[in-house]
Amino acid sequence: MKKTKARMLAKHKREQMDDLSYKIKSKIITQKIENHPKFIKAKVVGIYFPIKGEVNINYLNLNNKKVLFPKINKNNQLDFLLISNKTKWEINKYGIKEPKNGKIMNEEIDLLIIPSLAKNSNNYRLGYGKGYYDKFIKKYYPLYTMGILFDNYTLEFVSDIWDMKLDEFISN
Repeated sequence: MKKTKARMLAKHKREQMDDLSYKIKSKIITQKIENHPKFIKAKVVGIYFPIKGEVNINYLNLNNKKVLFPKINKNNQLDFLLISNKTKWEINKYGIKEPKNGKIMNEEIDLLIIPSLAKNSNNYRLGYGKGYYDKFIKKYYPLYTMGILFDNYTLEFVSDIWDMKLDEFISN
């Protein structure tokens, strides 16, 4: 199936989830991440602010980690910025909260946690279709890429030549 159809199906499925299931499943996924050897060993972790029903990873215990958030730069590509209590935040053109300031650490990511609508059996991620994460992974090669999604949702969509395979997916 084409990614446009898969994206429509995945969004629809996610929209059907009630609030309690969303919260419980997000907490289960968060616990799995926290217990994962790659997370435990990681010193620098790239994460995201959940939008549109994405897995809520705000429960993650990020103590003793350098935490990076994505920001769309002037070249319309992702940079991952180190956050601190001095970080200023803004809403980007897609309605996503991103850091306004912070040190860019694109080449130092031990673990990149990536929201996913679905995956296919070859470990390719289905996102929103802009290719931001694929371009970032191809350029900077984070040590480990972890897609996260609800219900291990798998659709057999055809990946594009520019898509980057993720190392692993975590689900509830």
